[in-house]
Amino acid sequence: MTTITDTWFKLPAGVTYVLGPEVRRRRTIERIVFETFHGWSYEEILLPVYDAHALFVQSTGSHPAEATYCFTDVEGELLALRPDLTSLVARTVATRCRDWPRPIRLCYGGEVFRNTHAARRVASATWQLGAELFGNDRLEADVEVLLVALEALERLGLEEVHVSLGHAGILAGVAEELGLSAGQREILRQLIDRRQYDALKTWLREQSAPALWRDLLSVHGQSAALHHLRAQTRNDHILAALDDLEHVFDVASALGIADRLTFDAGAVGRLGYYTGMTFHIYVPGSGLAVGSGGRYDALTRLFGVDEPAVGFQLSLDHLIRVLPTLSVSMPRTTALDADGDDLTAAFRYARQCRRAGERVEIRTLRHSSSPER
Repeated sequence: MTTITDTWFKLPAGVTYVLGPEVRRRRTIERIVFETFHGWSYEEILLPVYDAHALFVQSTGSHPAEATYCFTDVEGELLALRPDLTSLVARTVATRCRDWPRPIRLCYGGEVFRNTHAARRVASATWQLGAELFGNDRLEADVEVLLVALEALERLGLEEVHVSLGHAGILAGVAEELGLSAGQREILRQLIDRRQYDALKTWLREQSAPALWRDLLSVHGQSAALHHLRAQTRNDHILAALDDLEHVFDVASALGIADRLTFDAGAVGRLGYYTGMTFHIYVPGSGLAVGSGGRYDALTRLFGVDEPAVGFQLSLDHLIRVLPTLSVSMPRTTALDADGDDLTAAFRYARQCRRAGERVEIRTLRHSSSPER
């Protein structure tokens, strides 16, 4: 029989607590990343922890929205803990920043909540650090966010960074060629994003798709892979996507970082709002992407504004795992004894040390028993 006390002591699946040294490491990573964002003129925005459930359904798609933690307020409105931060930033720009000069650069940090991994006891809340650029539909905006992400990781000491580039236009072109409905296109995107290639082949056969499209969705490599894909299709969406990616590779080559980039036709992005270049960032020591992003020019249209946008997020939780030796600076600690009659002198000296910026630790050498009542 479960008691109330048992419930108090048992952590719900997916809930984590972070203490002491790891908190300091997390704060150090946040500080370095935000210094990078600020160095590229991104202003910080603070976002609400919950919002209308309908907002996330419209912006992220029905599948991610199904995994949200939902609740109702006293008036019966259905609300949800945020499963995504980009949609909140996009609505803010569309509704509160209409008169701001473009481009607008915003950055943020915070938890997102997804009710998907409770059975595996994976944390349901993950912390993201992100940056978004609004009002520029040109190549330099795509390149800028890539460079900001790479610099942040370099400043953290991660030199061997690999970026997998994709483009939403490739999926759009395949969907157009196959005459897929919106629902079928979402199924295709999910199968590709989850790398369920056997299920993908079966599903495409059920749609009577030629083997050509199954092969094209598995193309990966560098510039040669783009040229190979171009030779296989005349679809306008796919050709425009290849133009964008080739330009990114050209700029990357001129900057000496082309060897960090790889094209992956199957890199479609977990969320359905991407419209252009997408990317995932990998580092040694993690099989999961430590960051992802891309272009999402249609998202602000949900709020009545046609605003081009591109951005990315870094996973603080994944960065912690690949930075076990991250150096965390600590100020010098002054130990003070509070074991005597003159506590005033001890605490007066402690305050002097604090004014000088020193870390203070008050020590008690012996513990007196509590007085009897």
